[in-house]
Amino acid sequence: MPKILRLLAIATLLSACSGDKSTDNTCVEDLDCVAPGTRCDVDAKQCVCATDEACADGEFCNLAGSCQKKSGCSQNSECLRENEFCDLKSGRCLEGPKQQLDSACGLVSHCPLRTICDGSQCVVGCHDDGDCPLGEVCYDDGTGKACATGTGLCSEDAFCDYGEQCQGNTCKKDRRGPYCRGCSRRTALNPEPCDDARNFCLINSAETGGFRQFCGVDCSLGQECPNGYDCNFVVILTDDVCTTNAQCQCDRDKISFATRTCTVSDPCVPVNADGSAATDATFCVNNGHSDCNPGGEGEASCLVPRGDTAGFCTCDDDSDCAEGGTCVGGQCCGGDINLERECRVGEARVTGFCSCATDADCPRDSCDPSRGACAITGNPCVPGNGDCGPVPCVNGGCRIGQNCAPIQGLACSEVNPP
Repeated sequence: MPKILRLLAIATLLSACSGDKSTDNTCVEDLDCVAPGTRCDVDAKQCVCATDEACADGEFCNLAGSCQKKSGCSQNSECLRENEFCDLKSGRCLEGPKQQLDSACGLVSHCPLRTICDGSQCVVGCHDDGDCPLGEVCYDDGTGKACATGTGLCSEDAFCDYGEQCQGNTCKKDRRGPYCRGCSRRTALNPEPCDDARNFCLINSAETGGFRQFCGVDCSLGQECPNGYDCNFVVILTDDVCTTNAQCQCDRDKISFATRTCTVSDPCVPVNADGSAATDATFCVNNGHSDCNPGGEGEASCLVPRGDTAGFCTCDDDSDCAEGGTCVGGQCCGGDINLERECRVGEARVTGFCSCATDADCPRDSCDPSRGACAITGNPCVPGNGDCGPVPCVNGGCRIGQNCAPIQGLACSEVNPP
């Protein structure tokens, strides 16, 4: 309706009989406003808009209760012409189909894959890999960026095979070290089983087949690992062999068993959980033995030395120990107790090694003149220069370096198949 006619209609409405609420714009409550989308402004005693329903096309109801002309769009339904859509960035209705080459656009999301919004039109190109179909890379060939695909073409390592790195948009085999090669402990005849003093021979705990140990590759100086690998700290435990936590937390000269003793029928022959001989173990553990739990109450075990049938009971609490003893992990301890250490035993093993609580618990490094490297960390050294110092204790382990190894969930047989 033209503006002049709308004003005339309002004037006519105001001059209508005040007793007829279908034409009278005055009100004292909302029920007096019968037009759709209206409410009563009780201060002005006038019916005003409450929703856009009370307004003409192209208008909206503002907070003051007045119909106001829209200056832009906020959704596609507000664009009334055929083949128009709303550009949320500018608030303008753009003409033409969406998601096509050469379409009008305000955002890159208005354009199909392999194109970008350049100014106000979808053109061939890309800003990054997200503008390309899965598996394609955003590649700059010197004339501009475009989506591309091909053998060995990449924008990051994830596009490459395991053991490769993306260098200059090309996948290249990383040959800096013997990634996942089988290895054995260092010997005089083979002082560097992994070619470099800082490449460690790591335990293969990710799979039962293949090599029991494999070569890591040094990344302690910030070297990037290839696809399928990441840089991890190499940690060892202390030299202290253990079978119980008490052997790590107490003075070993002041460890004893509970006051009760026990007897078994056959001489002790220690075995691992998998049935193999436990050559380092000095005791057999008989859990819940009756001699150690009178009346069937308690959880104490009978520990029998190798080759013997008579043993000693573990303790359940301090009352099982001699006067002044403290029950720590089933054994009675005297003197100081360090609860920050523990005995860490490998899967299906009986014996393990104590964790560390301070740097002093870790083995002291020294310079190996025959290799020109520190004996434990592998760092370069010159005898007499003091290049090899204490090994730091971090979270219970002695940190000796950093190596590239298969990422969590992958094994050497996958990232470096034979």
